Amino acid sequence: MLTPGLQHEVPNTKSDRNIEDSQTTMGKACSNTVERVLAFKTGANCPINFCSQIDLDKAGVLLALPALLANGLLTNTHDFEKTSAYYSVDSIFLSLAFLSLLRIKTLAQSGNISCGELGRVLGLDRIPEVKTLRNRIAYFANTGNVKQWAMDLSRLWLSNNDDLSGILYIDGHVNIYYGEQTKMPKRFVSRMRLCMSGSTDYYVNDRLGQPFFVINKEISGSMIETIKKEIIPQLQLDVPNQPDAKELESNPMVCKFMIITDRECYSPEFIGDLWDARISMATYKKNVKDKWDEAEFSEYEELDANGNTIKVWLAERGTLLEYKKKKIEINTETKAETNKTESKQLWVREVRKKSESGHQTAIITTNFMLKMVLIGLYMFARWSQENFFKYMIENFGIDTLVSYLKEKVDDTTILVNPQYRDIESQQRKLVSKLNIRKTKFATLILENNEIDEKKMALFLKKKTDLKEEIEQFENEIAEIKEKKSLVERKITFSQLPENEKFTNAINERKYFLDTIKMIAYRSETAMANIIKKNMSNPDHARVLLKQIYCSDANLKPDYQKKILTVELHRFNTWQDDKIVEFLCDELNQTETVFPGTELTLFYKLVSN
Repeated sequence: MLTPGLQHEVPNTKSDRNIEDSQTTMGKACSNTVERVLAFKTGANCPINFCSQIDLDKAGVLLALPALLANGLLTNTHDFEKTSAYYSVDSIFLSLAFLSLLRIKTLAQSGNISCGELGRVLGLDRIPEVKTLRNRIAYFANTGNVKQWAMDLSRLWLSNNDDLSGILYIDGHVNIYYGEQTKMPKRFVSRMRLCMSGSTDYYVNDRLGQPFFVINKEISGSMIETIKKEIIPQLQLDVPNQPDAKELESNPMVCKFMIITDRECYSPEFIGDLWDARISMATYKKNVKDKWDEAEFSEYEELDANGNTIKVWLAERGTLLEYKKKKIEINTETKAETNKTESKQLWVREVRKKSESGHQTAIITTNFMLKMVLIGLYMFARWSQENFFKYMIENFGIDTLVSYLKEKVDDTTILVNPQYRDIESQQRKLVSKLNIRKTKFATLILENNEIDEKKMALFLKKKTDLKEEIEQFENEIAEIKEKKSLVERKITFSQLPENEKFTNAINERKYFLDTIKMIAYRSETAMANIIKKNMSNPDHARVLLKQIYCSDANLKPDYQKKILTVELHRFNTWQDDKIVEFLCDELNQTETVFPGTELTLFYKLVSN
């Protein structure tokens, strides 16, 4: 490779590069022979160097670099440094981020694109091969604190988006495990309407669908419990601009921040516990049977996150939630614990949205400061998180495994006793059969016709048989209940029989790569938000960005002026050209320097 400052008299064409890559002796497209030998002998990273290139395949992905860096791609990566490696940490992180934006869902799929072409986009001879990427990810997971790095990124995103971080959306996504190397617990997958093996990721997003962080649970537990024990403590530390104790005391209606969940988390006790910590919540109300008078509803207009005017019919009332809260009292003398319950009440706001068909959707919230119309809009913006899951599955492959490595489950982890679950399943089956017999018994009547002795005898026999079956099922259910009372409902993982134990297929390597994909998604969202305002159809923004990432471009480095010019080819329509030109102007204002060099990126269209 040429040293910085020297350039080809004639830029490399695609044919030139193809011939060069096929004639290398150290491997496909391994043209940096000297640098690779030095890396092997001394452990020095390969320096980044750009040469003039014509029609460089997928060089359009360089337009995402300012957004990737702004979203912290190369922030706090010092824990992942490797003393002896050809590829620097920055090159590995950039490779993974670019592959994600190019819709390479698995590491194995990276072998389907031109390694030399994408390598030159990074200022190298080729991108790391699949084995190298896997080894480096394994190294990052083993030597660096991946979870701390991810939480540092979350803290950065929360602080940089304080206008969005006060209202947070929480929902679970099931990572389905199709393998047979371990017996992971089953859980209900709503998108498939089936019970499947896997683990659950609990994501925290903003109202635009942008993720902040994720908590993985290999054992299916309560979403409320996960929010209480793991998500809320983290948010209390990281959410910016929270009111201090003096502000909270002076205004009893102020909250620290607000979380929005699906109706799975509707629990008066949980809502009350959150409000005791001055955290407001909004969720759908369960078991709504009454219907409000239509005269209570009024039409409201408000702008959504995309600037579109939304019209909704809303009504509001105050609602009193009554619930019982468990409390443990400890005797100061004997130290004995006594379980007690106390009755509690909580006034909340109930907002209802009326659809065109007249259907009423009930929302419960403890946010007493927001306008009613904003409560409605924020609640129904929850679909942005569902759209995020769907988009990430289809475009970034968040359901795919990174490696076959299995992680051990902590012995102290609490889970439902399989024996208790089996007994409970038997009880449900018996109760179902009992209910069927009771229904038949209640509906078995004689018709008002003439009754002869034979019909009467047959009728009485059916009644007697049903009664005997009912008594038999009731006795079996009583025995099952007694048996269930002797079995612990929850046990620790160490108490599981050996044949019931399992390992977690969702390891830290997947957690690392999912974080890279989250950075890529946030970067793409930031770019989409820039160009949306100039598009007649804002939904087309991500489609155009995917075209940009995969497009060819010319690279023209000028080491004297310290500029790396990226010339994009023009697109199919003049309108797209104008939008891309506008995006280039916006990105040029960031004056982004390519990592590892002193070259400032300058974007433009060919012949512009």
